[in-house]
Amino acid sequence: MFGRSWRIATIRGIPVNVDSSWIWIAVLLTYSLWAQFDAIDGGGGPGSALVFAVFGAVLFFGSVFLHEFAHAVAARANGLKVFGITLVVFGGFTSTQSDEKGPGPSFVISAVGPGTSLALGAVFWALSRSTAGVDDVLSATFGYVGWVNLIMAGFNVLPGLPLDGGRMLEATVWRVTGDRQRATRIAARAGMVVGGLLVAISLFELTRRESFGALWLAIIGMFVFQGARASEQQIGIRDRLARGTVADAMGPPPSAVPADMTLSEALDRYLRGRESEGFPVVEDGRVIGMLSFASAREVGKDDPLRPVRDAVVPLSQVLTAEVDEPLERLAGRLGPAGTALVLRDGELVGAISSSGVVRWATSRG
Repeated sequence: MFGRSWRIATIRGIPVNVDSSWIWIAVLLTYSLWAQFDAIDGGGGPGSALVFAVFGAVLFFGSVFLHEFAHAVAARANGLKVFGITLVVFGGFTSTQSDEKGPGPSFVISAVGPGTSLALGAVFWALSRSTAGVDDVLSATFGYVGWVNLIMAGFNVLPGLPLDGGRMLEATVWRVTGDRQRATRIAARAGMVVGGLLVAISLFELTRRESFGALWLAIIGMFVFQGARASEQQIGIRDRLARGTVADAMGPPPSAVPADMTLSEALDRYLRGRESEGFPVVEDGRVIGMLSFASAREVGKDDPLRPVRDAVVPLSQVLTAEVDEPLERLAGRLGPAGTALVLRDGELVGAISSSGVVRWATSRG
């Protein structure tokens, strides 16, 4: 499968992607808020509660985006290129090489995310107070999003990788010791401790019959623990990546769609049943962009016989790599679950994923 997320926007040249897991989170969050708001006296009934639930979910996802966008802005302010923002089930990640400029900029880039969440929490708390007694459901909506942002800020500053607080700890130890690998190891082990503590707290919550909260704490704790362990394992991998190129770790290219094929035929041959994937579009032997189910359906709804070239996502918005690009640099752009097309002078020669990069580096260990 090529691609596991959808691009929803490009803001100031930064691609913003949404992982498919967000669909389920959006549904669960909206239902949970609807149930809470529908129970408020004078709330206007189920229909009004649903409107506020959707509004609350939009504010929540917007807050997560602003948290990640703050990282991106700080990275650019420090002269670093930002390759994209991807929103995933536990929040999101910003693809940039934040440690490229040293521990100082790395600390700042990591700190602005929780700082943004803290500021948003204060804003929504103030809005909740100002609307109390005027519209109880609106006040509850602002209050909920405010608390979520405060929790997000507090959780993210916990001192352990892969959290922002772990990256701040890593940058601090790196600055004090001058040893980046030692700093990563300390921050990763701190993350494993944090993850273990979260799982322990979840078990305690189970004894109090708080099963829903305990389940989420356990899932988050395991996520943090696994992320921290992966960060420690990447210490040796980082050195090996510096010696490899994309050509060493790439796989075969995905199926390409001819630019002059009709959208109707492309939908039947490539896209139906694979709606979350994207396919490279080739014209005169060169890749000109990507075709997605959404772009094909939107352009082809009035005239399905239009050529594929009319519906491509421009190559400037597609993650690509050159065959001679260093793997260390590409890894920062891919993020933990990305995939890139591999090109040689515009010609499609392969594809490379973050998991493929890790497998290559591990096999050289």
